[in-house]
Amino acid sequence: MCFVALFLIASIARITTAIDENSTLVPVRGGLYREGIVGQPIAVNPIISGNPTDQDISALIYPKISDIIDTYTTEDNGRVFILNLKEGLTWDDAKPLLSDDVVFTIRAAQELGNQSPLSNTVEGVIAERMSELQVRLALPVPYSFFDETLKKLPIIPKHIFGSIPAQNIHLSSYNLEPIGSGPYRFKTFSQRKDGFITEYELIKNETYHGTQPFIQKFIFRFYENEENLLKAFRLREIDGFGSVGIIETKTIASPQIKITDIPMSRYYALFFNLSTSELLKNDSLRKALSLSTDRNEILSSVFPNGHAEAISGPLLERESPPQNIEDARALLKKAKLKGINISLTVPKIDFLEKTAEEIKKQWMNLEGIESVTIRTVEPKDIVEKVIKTNEYEVLLFGNILENKRDLFPFWHSSERMYPGLNLSFYKNQKLDLLIDTIRQTKDTPQQEDLLKNAEGEIKKDNPAIFLYTVPYMYIHTSELGGVIYEEDPTLSISNPRDRFLNIEKWYVTKARILE
Repeated sequence: MCFVALFLIASIARITTAIDENSTLVPVRGGLYREGIVGQPIAVNPIISGNPTDQDISALIYPKISDIIDTYTTEDNGRVFILNLKEGLTWDDAKPLLSDDVVFTIRAAQELGNQSPLSNTVEGVIAERMSELQVRLALPVPYSFFDETLKKLPIIPKHIFGSIPAQNIHLSSYNLEPIGSGPYRFKTFSQRKDGFITEYELIKNETYHGTQPFIQKFIFRFYENEENLLKAFRLREIDGFGSVGIIETKTIASPQIKITDIPMSRYYALFFNLSTSELLKNDSLRKALSLSTDRNEILSSVFPNGHAEAISGPLLERESPPQNIEDARALLKKAKLKGINISLTVPKIDFLEKTAEEIKKQWMNLEGIESVTIRTVEPKDIVEKVIKTNEYEVLLFGNILENKRDLFPFWHSSERMYPGLNLSFYKNQKLDLLIDTIRQTKDTPQQEDLLKNAEGEIKKDNPAIFLYTVPYMYIHTSELGGVIYEEDPTLSISNPRDRFLNIEKWYVTKARILE
């Protein structure tokens, strides 16, 4: 009997080895994935909500222009775009997706103005229906980055929102129970008695016109703070999460966990308010503060694990300008500036607060600097109570670049007032002309030369001190595969929701296939 048992065990082992050697594990459809998020949905509608949680969910539910067009052509030196939609597209409720939906989305965002996060994207665009499957878009002037921006434009259904005045779209129940046409569709959500939404469940959209996703069910779970999210991950109540900040991974790191830094086109800088601070209008002071800022010291003290990279300008060049404290002191002495008191405003985010403390320490080494007062503000209040009201002297803040070559949103003088994002209130006519020319230039080498000149103008005047760029951190269990940013580390994202750009390739189940 022992001999027979040993023979059977050996045979099974040989068969198993043979199968392993002559087969391959491949992704198969099925399973579920649970993503954790700090925050909760407010309105899952891309034309009315800039809430990151809403944008994450919208990215899986609503189609983008790039998903629904078959081809497009340009006319009039790139000022006119003719979009040809794919045939047979439908919304989740089986209604057809047509050119009317595209035109409606653009016009609704324009009517909402500053209340829509898409208003800048479609500002001045004239959208016209040419047929059921063709749309004509006319720009006021040629814009060389419009095709890239256009491809990411989400579309909402006219038959759901078209009868509602644009100003009342936010009242619709479809903002939490959306009708989309993306890879996933809404199934249900759960909430506590106090109204906090705890879970949002999506299922694979069987009528999706693109490649069907592998994962059958995608669930978002929401938490009030990072501590609760990390606890849920340790308990395997969620399978993954992402962060635009810095996550301490010691308590969750294991061989079963993947931690990926995805390069992100954003930077953090100190913006000098040149509109209200007479003191900071002094170029010698701004230059002295810049020369006394040691980025390498900031990185070593705030990011000891090397999570960030120093930059020297708005085009995200990875370099650290050297600190020169002696030249900084000489500048202040020559300018006869003494008794200087500076107020530094910073969002209440751990790594930014630590950065502010390090900057304060460095600036206080300058003779003539009497005090540096750090004012912290809750992140949710930073727009309404600081940026919108212009209530800051120096602001430590981050800019997300939808297009790394387009300096307009942050540095053109027309963007100095809210909702513009020229946080330094910087005005330079030469720079404005360069930026306008860049936006109308298709020639890449010429565009690169213009960009260098534009950046040179900004660096010359020191309206801001560029500090560092921080990647988007994505953490998940090893069961998840197909995340393109892990396969190709050269790729980058401009917005956290872009992590879902290849969601149809994500998988959590595999099967062995004989070769």
